Amino acid sequence: MTALSPRLAAVVDALPLAPGMRVLEIGGAPGAAAKEVARRVRHILVIDRSAKGVAQIERNAARELADGRLSVRQAAAEEFELLPGEAPFDLAFAVRVGALDGRHPRAGVAALQRIADALAPEGRLFIDGGDPIRELPLPR
Repeated sequence: MTALSPRLAAVVDALPLAPGMRVLEIGGAPGAAAKEVARRVRHILVIDRSAKGVAQIERNAARELADGRLSVRQAAAEEFELLPGEAPFDLAFAVRVGALDGRHPRAGVAALQRIADALAPEGRLFIDGGDPIRELPLPR
């Protein structure tokens, strides 16, 4: 079982979550934040670029996966696309994702566009690095 650290708890608490929301978490392994978000919203999809990360989430969030409040998919942020017929997300967030925090700027340009495309028109993207989070502007 993966416990929610004080830092991740502060990030989750700072997100403007509401019970009916669909949330996208980018780079969510090992799944601790996603489990907490799943308690507060209708559904969370967690994407992670690595098969190992996806396996960690599947193991750590088995109950949330079983009850349908959480799903997981292997995908890099810069390659993510909604599945045919998949509803857009209301909010996206990421913690320590290089494509979004400036460590990989070229990947970041593509990732921001892919995330914007997966969000509802009023959807918002938050990353860590603020106090404790900050909103990133999206290309529209």
